[in-house]
Amino acid sequence: MKALACLAMAAALTGCATDAFRPSEVGAAGMPYDGLNENSYGPRSTLQFRYCDPQDEQANTPNLSPDGRARVAEFASNVATGVGSVVGKPLQGMTKVDRTLASLGLADRFRVASDSSHPLVAVLSHAEDSIVFWHSAKYVRPREVTAAAQAYCAKRQRPVLYRGSASRCPAVERGLAGQPIVNTYAISAYACPSR
Repeated sequence: MKALACLAMAAALTGCATDAFRPSEVGAAGMPYDGLNENSYGPRSTLQFRYCDPQDEQANTPNLSPDGRARVAEFASNVATGVGSVVGKPLQGMTKVDRTLASLGLADRFRVASDSSHPLVAVLSHAEDSIVFWHSAKYVRPREVTAAAQAYCAKRQRPVLYRGSASRCPAVERGLAGQPIVNTYAISAYACPSR
């Protein structure tokens, strides 16, 4: 009974912080990125990125300049991320984080809590000179993945080089509250070249 009261009051009470509010670490088995590699979504591009949901696309505000559209899209993404991170705090025990992402110390680079049965970002592969991410671009924007890649390469005292992204549109999913979610799944690759 106390655990239920603690869960219900988690946003208001600080004394209820337990391991139940930490995301669960999961491996790739059974996840949408299971068995994928950096070429699974076809050729990557460094110049353009395709979103599946028109609302996520930066180009759906035709009266703004490209720079204005980018600012509006970034602002909207930041608001959604901020709201999701605050509202999602009590649900964190139900969210997932990729085990490899956590072991590399990169999980804290991504702020948004997932309303999904799988992590929103995962590491497909990594080596001393490269790292490849899979991510739900609706919630984890390419700039966030780039920041994580920069942190990964910096730990190796190397610069980061963006090798491009490719995207894929899966079937409509249902969130934990049952609402339809149109995701864009992406694979983004980075190199950590030696100087």
